[in-house]
Amino acid sequence: MLQNLRFFFRTHRKQLRTAGIFFLLGLAYYIVTQLTPLRIPCLFQKITGLACPGCGISHFCIRLLHLDFFGAARENLAIALLSPLWLAAFLVRVLWNPKWFAKGSKGENLLLWGSVVVLLLFGVVRNLPHMEFLLPSYLQ
Repeated sequence: MLQNLRFFFRTHRKQLRTAGIFFLLGLAYYIVTQLTPLRIPCLFQKITGLACPGCGISHFCIRLLHLDFFGAARENLAIALLSPLWLAAFLVRVLWNPKWFAKGSKGENLLLWGSVVVLLLFGVVRNLPHMEFLLPSYLQ
């Protein structure tokens, strides 16, 4: 297992560096949102008036940083349900690297396209009448 972990870090340096940069950008955005009223608006929501599947992700992350798991789930339920699945898939790939979940495998494609379908359905359902509870708190 330790050998798999070393192999992962050695072969994915570029991706880990990119992830680190995005993490630092997210941290900077969090600090800006806590100290100022500045926010990045959702262009889809501004143009159509509808909530996209990603609306509420910033609030989701901020609530997670405050350890408010229930509040995070209220901001974006689809991401709250998919995140543990993505984390488990990442850990399986890093720690065990099974053939059934290798890059481009059926397992990976199933997770990818299953997530896309769930997010698209969520994007439609959250905008239906009487489904306002699926909208992020700032749109309710």
